[in-house]
Amino acid sequence: MGKVITAAEIAKILAASVHDGELSAGDMYPSERILCEQYGVGRNVVRESFTILQGMTLADHNKGKRPRVLAPSLGQVMEGLGETAGFFFNGSEGNAHLEQARLFLETSMLRYAVVHATNAQIAKMVSAIEECDKHISDIEGFRNADVKFHRVLAEVPGNPIFVALHATFVERLMKNRPVLDDFATLNKSSNDEHKKIVEAILDKEADKAVEILTCHLTRNYGSYFRQALARQMTNGAR
Repeated sequence: MGKVITAAEIAKILAASVHDGELSAGDMYPSERILCEQYGVGRNVVRESFTILQGMTLADHNKGKRPRVLAPSLGQVMEGLGETAGFFFNGSEGNAHLEQARLFLETSMLRYAVVHATNAQIAKMVSAIEECDKHISDIEGFRNADVKFHRVLAEVPGNPIFVALHATFVERLMKNRPVLDDFATLNKSSNDEHKKIVEAILDKEADKAVEILTCHLTRNYGSYFRQALARQMTNGAR
C-alpha cells in the first residue's frame, strides 16, 4: 500500500503549478472530483488543501463556488507573514527582537538615503515632520505621521521588499505600542530627532544621521520597557 498523500502535499503541488505558470490568475483549479481521483483521497482532504491555498493567498475559496487561482501581491504575502509572526513576536522578548531587527534595517536604509534620497523624498520626510508637529498631543495622529516619516526611508532604495517589511513589521510595531504617560513630551523629542536626521541627510553626514536614528529608536523602545517595569513594580507592591 502506497503512502497516503496529505492535504498539505496537494496544496504544495497546486501552488507549484501556479508558480510554474501552468495555472494563471483567474483560472479555475481542478474540480474536487478530479483531484480526489488523481490523488486517491476524499473530498475533505481536497477541501483542506484549498483552505491551505487560501491561507497562502493563492486561492479564492468562496463557499459553493469552484476555487480560482489568485496572484498575491508582495504586500499580501508579507501581511500573511506578519499575521503568522505575530504569534511568535509577542511579549517583551518578542518586541525586543523586532526592535533590534528594525534598528538594523532602518540604519542601513538611512545610510543609503544620505547618498541617494531625492529632493522629492526629502520633501516627503519634511511633510511628515510638519504633520507630527501638528499632532504632538494626539497619539493616533502623531503615530500615523511618525509612520510616514520612517516609511520614506524604506521607499528610498526603490525595493518593494523593504516597503513591505516596513508595512508588515515596523508600522504594526509602532501603532500597537502602549501609550506612555508623558507621550506628548516624548513625541516632541522624537520629532526634534526627525528634524536632525533630515539635516544630516542634507549635509551628507551618514555617521551623524545613523547616530541620531540609533539614539532615537533605542530611547523610544527603552521608554516602553521602563514604563512596563515600573507598572510591574507598582502592581507587585500592592
